[in-house]
Amino acid sequence: MIKFFRHIRKSLLMETGKTGKYFKYAIGEIVLVVIGILIALQINNWNEQRKERVKEREILLALADNLENNIQTIEADLIFLHNYKKSAEIVLEVLDNKLSYSDTLDIHFHQARVSKLELILSESGYEQFKNTGFHIIHNSRIKKEILTLFESTYPKAIGNRLRVNNEYVEFTNYYVPLFIFTSGENSMNYLKPINFQDLYNDPYYIGWIRAYKEGRNALIKLETGILNETSRVLQIVNSELKLK
Repeated sequence: MIKFFRHIRKSLLMETGKTGKYFKYAIGEIVLVVIGILIALQINNWNEQRKERVKEREILLALADNLENNIQTIEADLIFLHNYKKSAEIVLEVLDNKLSYSDTLDIHFHQARVSKLELILSESGYEQFKNTGFHIIHNSRIKKEILTLFESTYPKAIGNRLRVNNEYVEFTNYYVPLFIFTSGENSMNYLKPINFQDLYNDPYYIGWIRAYKEGRNALIKLETGILNETSRVLQIVNSELKLK
C-alpha cells in the first residue's frame, strides 16, 4: 500500500499543476503510516495482555496447588495432635484414678509428652507469584487474600505454634530416668515405666502432662483456624480460575 502511494506521489510530481493533489496524497500516506503503527502497537499490546493472562493462570494454578497441599498437611497434623491429646488424657485418667498398669499404656506415655514436628507449609507457588510481580493478578480482592494468608496468617500461626510446641528440656531430663524407651513395629515408640506406682504421687510429672494436653488443645485450635482460612482462600482462587 505504501509503495502504491509513493508511485502516485512520483507521478504527480512529474505532472504540472498537480501540487495540491500531491499534498493530499502525501497526507494520506502519512495517515496510512500512522494507522499502520497504531495497528502494530495494538497487536503488540494484545499479545502482551494475552501472555500476562496465561502467566496469571499459571500463577493461580500454582497457588491453588500450594493451598491444596497445605490443607492436606494441616489435616494430617491435626490427626496427630488429636491422638497425642488423647494419649495425655488416658495417662492422666489412669494416674488420677490410680488405675492398674497395662502395657497398652506404654504408647500413650510416649505420645503424651512427645513434641510434634515442625509444620512445613508449601509456598513455591507464592514465591513464583512474588518473583513474577504482584501485578500479574488483576483481581485486587484475590491478591489481597493471598498476600494476607502467606505474609500474615501463616507466619503468625507458625510462630505461635513454635512457642507452644517447643520441647521442654527440663521436663525431658526429668522423665527420662523414669521410663525405658523402646521402639516397636511400624516405627511406633513406647515408654515403659520403671516404677509405675511412683507416678501416682509425682505431681511434677502429672503437672507437665496436663500442660502438654493443654498445649495440644491450643495447637488444635490454632491449626483448625489456619485450615479454615486456607480452605476459604482456595475456594476464592478456584472460583477465579473458572473464569479464566
